[in-house]
Order: sequence, then C-alpha cells, then structure tokens
Amino acid sequence: TTLFRSPTVVEENIPDLPINVLPLSQRPFITLSPDSTGRSLDISIAGAPSSGNMEYEMIYNASGKQEGALGSIFLGSEKQPIIKSILLGSKSGGGKITYHEGVTGGAITLTYDNNRLKESWNYLHFDPLDPTFSTTDGKLNVTLTKTSLKKDEVIISMKTFGYEKAGLPEGAKVVAGPYGYFPQTKIKGTAGVVLKLPAGEYTNPTIYEWNGSTWKKLATKLEKDAVSSTATANVFVVTAE
Repeated sequence: TTLFRSPTVVEENIPDLPINVLPLSQRPFITLSPDSTGRSLDISIAGAPSSGNMEYEMIYNASGKQEGALGSIFLGSEKQPIIKSILLGSKSGGGKITYHEGVTGGAITLTYDNNRLKESWNYLHFDPLDPTFSTTDGKLNVTLTKTSLKKDEVIISMKTFGYEKAGLPEGAKVVAGPYGYFPQTKIKGTAGVVLKLPAGEYTNPTIYEWNGSTWKKLATKLEKDAVSSTATANVFVVTAE
C-alpha cells in the first residue's frame, strides 16, 4: 500500500463546509484499521462516488502531543473498497521513517463532493487482564476473552462513516451505530458487545453484525436503554421498527 503523507497543504479552494450533515444512510462505508504492524492505519473506502478526490485530515494524540496526517485519495483510481495506508509517524526527504510513540487516538475529517464528514477513533492496546474497551463516545462496549489477541496488539474502535445496506430489512431505522472495532489480527473466539441506545421507546431493537458481505441478525437482549449480544464480526448497527 502507498504511504500518503503530503507536505503543507494550502487550503484556499476548500470551502468551509458543515460537518456530518449528509444523512447516515447516504454516507460511504469508511473504516480505519491497524495494519499488521500497528504503526499505520489502513483507511478503507466503499460506496463513495467513483470520481473526484477525497481529502483526509487526521489529527491524533501521541505522547501528549498533537500530530497530523493529510492526504488526498483519487476515488476513480481503483475498484472500491479502496484501501490506503496512513502512517502514524513522519517520513523524511531521505525516506527515513520515524514512528510516533504513545498514540492514543484522534479524529479524521474527510471532504469530497461538498460533503465533510468527521469521526473520532480510539487507539488501544489489548490487555488480557482487562479485555474490555469502548468507542470514544462510550456507546459501543466490547469484551473479548483474554486469549482473543496477543497482549499489546492494537485495536481501533470508532463510529464508522456510513454502512453497507445488504441484508438489512427494507426501511429499517438505524437507531445506534454504525460502530466497529478493528484489531491488528483477527480475534480468536467471540466478543460480547453492548450498544447504548438513545433513551426512549423502542420497538424490537435488533443488533446486526457486518460479516464482510451482508448484515447478520444477532440474538439481542434489551436492558435499560442498551442492547447486548455475542458477536463474531466487528461492525454493528442497531435497528428498530
């Protein structure tokens, strides 16, 4: 994968667009996941327009300092999903790479076709003694088993940008999500997931997990404005009637 790391970008032609105005159902399905080393994040883009550019700006915390990565992805360059690597570090003119240490998470803003979308992400290290973690807003909680991953393997948790539609009931109302967690290697076994719902009346809230090609309905338990289930996949939505 190509490392996108551009020098200072002069943002003269980018209008000041409002953020996250595009309805959830119309957003492309975009995720961030650690590469095999955990030192770069792979951005995966599906369901976006097949022409034009998508600009990204990533700001993240590393050892208490703010770092950033900027780049542009040509959406017509290849068949979607397009996967590009974003280095959590810097590259000198001579090609020497310096990785940023102590990364804890950040936010990424995407701009394309007069749309601007922004989501936050957590950068976590797996701890077998405490294998529970959440998204930055605390609305997805995941509990793995202590043998799910090796100690210190990287996990990204985030609200994903948009979602695929295959397998969801016609006219399904998404009331929570899409949320996902993306481990450095595939987990062993299953995960316990809890998703918080906006307070209120629910008719038949149901968790669906994305298996890579379609949404699969999970046996869902509702308790105090939260739904839980056992999952084998790692991206989720909750629908209600």
